[in-house]
Amino acid sequence: MSAFERIIGYDTIKNELMQICDMIHNRDIYEKLGAKLPQGVLIHGEPGLGKTLMAKCFIEECGLETYTIRRNRGNDDFVGLITDVFEKAKENAPALIFLDDMDKFANEDQAHRNAEEYVAVQSGIDEIEGYDVFVLATANDLDNLPYSLLRSGRFDRKIEVRHPSESDSRAIIEYFLSDKKVDKNLNLDDLAKMICYSSCADLEVILNQAAINSAFERKKKIEISDLVKAVLCMQYDSPNNLTNASEEELHKIALHEAGHLVVSEILTSGSVGLASIRTQGRGRIGGFIHSCKDHQRSLYRVYIALAGKAAVELYYSEESTGGCEHDLYRAADMLRESMSQGALFGFGLFDVSGRRYDVSANYNATSEVAVQTELERYMIKTREILIKNRLFLEKTAEALLEKETLLFSDIQKIRKEAEIVEVAV
Repeated sequence: MSAFERIIGYDTIKNELMQICDMIHNRDIYEKLGAKLPQGVLIHGEPGLGKTLMAKCFIEECGLETYTIRRNRGNDDFVGLITDVFEKAKENAPALIFLDDMDKFANEDQAHRNAEEYVAVQSGIDEIEGYDVFVLATANDLDNLPYSLLRSGRFDRKIEVRHPSESDSRAIIEYFLSDKKVDKNLNLDDLAKMICYSSCADLEVILNQAAINSAFERKKKIEISDLVKAVLCMQYDSPNNLTNASEEELHKIALHEAGHLVVSEILTSGSVGLASIRTQGRGRIGGFIHSCKDHQRSLYRVYIALAGKAAVELYYSEESTGGCEHDLYRAADMLRESMSQGALFGFGLFDVSGRRYDVSANYNATSEVAVQTELERYMIKTREILIKNRLFLEKTAEALLEKETLLFSDIQKIRKEAEIVEVAV
């Protein structure tokens, strides 16, 4: 069994690492074709995505004498340790040096990357050139590392680990559920849609919390309700009970979230994996939706952001649609950024090097008028989408009031029952 089989998903990264391991074991085959082993590999990405597991599997598959450098002492001692480890690996080649969490070797920010710890690493890599010593490193944030350390010749291969895709999330979920007693009717598609793009560590914690929820209620198996409760709690900090709101207020919340959901689904089918009128965070009123699919055009998000206010205004006066300020600010910011990047306000905002200049009050006023005009245009189209799909909107709001939280399968069932009208945008 290959050590890489312990990594669930991430097939492209595993293939890349296996290729390098093969080069280490069969160097002659590659050298006959003029191929050289990369100088070093740097695996980077956000915390909790499995970088250390990937590195450990790589080390195990390589089978080389390994020397690990991890920040565990003061500055002077640590710099000395780095130097000593590189020297020891060179003396005992073939060997592998593992720099674990390399971006934590020094407490430097982006403006002060040239810490002596990184100078020591650079010098060590340069000193082992020509020796049979391979360097493997992990890091969370490359912005805190010096450019000179990251260049080819020191780290020829830089592999970014991102949040798992939907298919990878599903595979990870199945793996973490394999040692748990799960109801046979559990819809894994619903589960994957509501928590896709979470880190591996997040997925493990959420699924463990579901088991805790089930055991606390003395159930014999984990049910979908236990998993939904865990997702709402761990991913959205949503308490088990709704905020104390009036019937009218709950109806407005349901319409608001139904508006976001309907416009998202009309623009990109199958894009909403979860919708709830439960509070996101404690001490506030309002629900949320979870997107499980990227929208084809980024400005679709403007329509979606405006849809909550537009939906409520179809049934209530504009004066009673409070709580939409965040959505409006977000829509305006997206339009402002898009119009600036596209030079729709003119080319005076940028010079040829791409640096942004301070602009006059008159220019700002002109650009803000353009943003407001675009907001009005987007709002008109958003209202058109909702009016033409009023049945979908009302059925979704009713279901939210009844169930509080809708899963992907619930949303798709409502979508099929309603007569969907596509609207060109």
